[in-house]
Amino acid sequence: TLTMQDKHIAGGSGDMQYKPAGTEFTALETATKMIVVSDNTATNMLIERLGGAEFINQKFLDWGLKNTVIRDVLPDLRGTNKTTPRDLVNLLTQLNQGGLVSMKSRDRIFRIMEKTENDSLLPSGLGKGAVIAHKTGNLKLVTGDVGLIDLPNGKRYLLAVIVERNEEDSAAESLIRNISKTVYEDFSRSPEPETEAESTEDSEVQDPENSEDTEEEH
Repeated sequence: TLTMQDKHIAGGSGDMQYKPAGTEFTALETATKMIVVSDNTATNMLIERLGGAEFINQKFLDWGLKNTVIRDVLPDLRGTNKTTPRDLVNLLTQLNQGGLVSMKSRDRIFRIMEKTENDSLLPSGLGKGAVIAHKTGNLKLVTGDVGLIDLPNGKRYLLAVIVERNEEDSAAESLIRNISKTVYEDFSRSPEPETEAESTEDSEVQDPENSEDTEEEH
């Protein structure tokens, strides 16, 4: 059981801020509110319960999250808390592969993330039958979403997009939706049937010394 104190109460997202100081919540309820409705008060309570920002920042480094740091309590309107899409995908990758927490806790975390109420970003780019466990984040000058997506064809992928914007410009949200749609369509595409290799007698053979490197990095 966690007790909400005056120092935890933060404006912005979430409804815990409207409860009186001294209200008690279970750890699971607090963590759920942090994810599902991005409750800033819940986040502050959990940061303290886990040992404070300095301790958590060291854990981030231990987990290989080189660009993720907590510098201020939420709502952090100045934007001093930092992360990157690469770090977010790295974190979800470790979680998905059974690192960091027990498998039971991992499954519970993903079930909570599937209930995230803001479905206007990555989920809006997905087709029917896809399931996403994700977490959004918004400030006036930045918006983002990170998620683990399961497709009906059995494929699973991770995607994180963070976009800088001017004064809550809606174009940033549209960009995230379009990126999600493009990636979803690529992973949903059926593999092309294999064709027999053509005989070199009937095809043009390129001189290796003059050929260009056609390898692509994705």
